[in-house]
Amino acid sequence: MNTFEFVIDRIYRAIFLTLHWLVGYGAAFILLGATMLAIVEIVRRYIFGMVFEWGQDAVIYISVASMFLFFAVTQARRSHLAMSAGVDLLRARGHEKLVLSIRAVISLIGVVLWGFYAWWGIPTIQRTMEMGRTTQSMLLQVWPFQLALLLGFALMSLVCLFQCYQDVQEIRGKKVFPWAPVEEGIQI
Repeated sequence: MNTFEFVIDRIYRAIFLTLHWLVGYGAAFILLGATMLAIVEIVRRYIFGMVFEWGQDAVIYISVASMFLFFAVTQARRSHLAMSAGVDLLRARGHEKLVLSIRAVISLIGVVLWGFYAWWGIPTIQRTMEMGRTTQSMLLQVWPFQLALLLGFALMSLVCLFQCYQDVQEIRGKKVFPWAPVEEGIQI
């Protein structure tokens, strides 16, 4: 492993571990908090006959925001939903290089697509902040939840960049990131 590969490996490992430990568990705790708030709201509504005006909005938006952040963790684990019938057929017929090429192209499309969404999400968030857009309860600002979506897309683009590098190197016959998942997709 040359110096460049070593540095790239360390950078991706740091990103991967940060996604797993910080973003992944952070999103899980945020979702747990939203669930606990929902339970408190149920108790307040059906036992005490009162609710927080903003409670329902908070539960929905916080749950969705935690899911947005977890997108990148799922991508890094390559645990995304995979419709692999065509790829499996190609692999069974001995077209391994074609399968690897398809995977590299899909990773590249991910870099461009998620990067595009993140880039064009910045003015959207700025506009939402300028307008002071709030949720239906008119208490919660919308922009933090849009920011969670933007961060999820940006992190997915970054992960896809490293996965594209991994895929291209595999086409060349080189194994990089031996610790990183290559294909874990959920089979349907």
